[in-house]
Amino acid sequence: MKAAAAIAALLLAVPGVVGADATALGVGYICGAERNATPTAAGAVMLAGVGNGASPADTANREAQAWYDEGLNLYHAFNHNEAIAAFAKAAALDPNCALCERGVALSLGPTLNYGVTADQTALALTHAQRAVKLVKPGDTRAAALTEALLVRFDRDKADRDTLYAKAMDSLAARYPADDEIANEAAQALMLPGRGGNAENNARAIALIKGVLARRPNDTAAIHYYIHATEFVGRPADALPYAEKLAGLAPGASHLVHMAAHTLMHVGQYEQVAVVDAAALKVDADTEKRLAYPGPLSAQMYYLHNYTFGLAGALMAGDGRLALKYADHAEVAFPVGDKTPVALPTGLTRVESAPDRRATAIAKSLVAYGRYQPAKALALTEQPGDTRMVKIYRHYARGEAFATRGDVAAVNAEAAAIATLSAEASKAGDPGSVSIADIATGVLHGRAALLDHQPARAVELFAAATTRQEKTYPVAKNFDPPPWWYPVRRSLAAADLAAGKPQDAVREAQASLKDWPDDALALKVLSEAEAAQGHDAAARKAMAQAKRVWRGDLAKVSLNLV
Repeated sequence: MKAAAAIAALLLAVPGVVGADATALGVGYICGAERNATPTAAGAVMLAGVGNGASPADTANREAQAWYDEGLNLYHAFNHNEAIAAFAKAAALDPNCALCERGVALSLGPTLNYGVTADQTALALTHAQRAVKLVKPGDTRAAALTEALLVRFDRDKADRDTLYAKAMDSLAARYPADDEIANEAAQALMLPGRGGNAENNARAIALIKGVLARRPNDTAAIHYYIHATEFVGRPADALPYAEKLAGLAPGASHLVHMAAHTLMHVGQYEQVAVVDAAALKVDADTEKRLAYPGPLSAQMYYLHNYTFGLAGALMAGDGRLALKYADHAEVAFPVGDKTPVALPTGLTRVESAPDRRATAIAKSLVAYGRYQPAKALALTEQPGDTRMVKIYRHYARGEAFATRGDVAAVNAEAAAIATLSAEASKAGDPGSVSIADIATGVLHGRAALLDHQPARAVELFAAATTRQEKTYPVAKNFDPPPWWYPVRRSLAAADLAAGKPQDAVREAQASLKDWPDDALALKVLSEAEAAQGHDAAARKAMAQAKRVWRGDLAKVSLNLV
């Protein structure tokens, strides 16, 4: 408990930590994850700091009640395997507890992050049916909750998610002060179409706000509020809650990470990097505590936390932390690992250790290209490299050559990526095509600027910007961004180099609308404002850029923005 309290104190400080302190904190978390990879315990272990919810189950067994509450907190924290185990423990301790058995069924079902197979739905239904039979006479709340799950797992109804959302919404109206029902109903409402139903989103937010009015620190409600505000395009609304969530649930990796969703949208990129580093440390602690097999990356959300944190470090210009993330890839995603990823059984998606390694390695290469060019240039193709890894390796080398002003070499790396794009197109691999085409455009654009052809750079960056924004619109692709930075800021830099400061201001401001407080876009904006004689605006933009950038902004050439 002392360790959890210490972590909570650090996490609560994260939003206010800046500069070297934030870098050291983030690096420390990742180093801590690397040191904590040896399992020490096995069996049922109750985790600490995974949430603060509690709801009465129909049991007089205190231990069963404790495990039931643990299951609810883990369920709302998206600790899926642990939630299933906790509910099963509660049901075993009191075989007559209807809500404990209902918890087992609930935890076997879909969540905002994944769907489940028909076989898994059938298994969940058997537990839901058993729960209905265990309801005590006169227990109307338990009866309503268990019967709602029968709707959720009715395999004869294709729209069962929608029907379940309606059932839970009705229950929330019936029990307006019941926080657990409100939280479950909120997630159920967002589930159909994963937030694609505006009416459901509005109702979910109303339910969540009701919980937060009663319990401002309710971890489940904060978790769902972050998702809901993203779905409706108002992520900043959740900022006051997101900033404190990690400190409220320091033992739940996904909840520690969740602040990053909001922080990314509002431009607090360094904080994104730090909270995700903290999430990696929590994953490592959990893996050790529960004696899970395999490397760190076997944890369900480890890759997500890794790529999100790396994205934050790159956008913040924190070279030291970005490189620590990059180096960590080889530790957490070891070559040759074949450990099954710790996904709950019955998911509709499949992941493999080699695929996760390829994603992590590919993303990590950007950090070397930007902050350790000599290492990037020393990279060579390895046996088994995926097409995406090859694309990013050439891109990293291109960025490294750009720092040396080697126009021909930058163009050569871009040409190599274009060849990979053509191969991907023939192979029916649109994801690789999109990334490759953006990378090609960026490198050719950099080469054009270095070669004193700003007009050509404008054309190239404009095309790459269009491709990025069409393929990965920010509203739906910030979790984390598929491409590491807004290419529109490069377009703004090219406009400025072409002697068009008014166009540069327009493009920089457009970029900042979607990627707020991007220091390099602010730098371009400042120089463009100065070129127009708008000195006060220029000073303001540059002051803000210096506040949010974690390196020496003066050393960043506009050719590399």
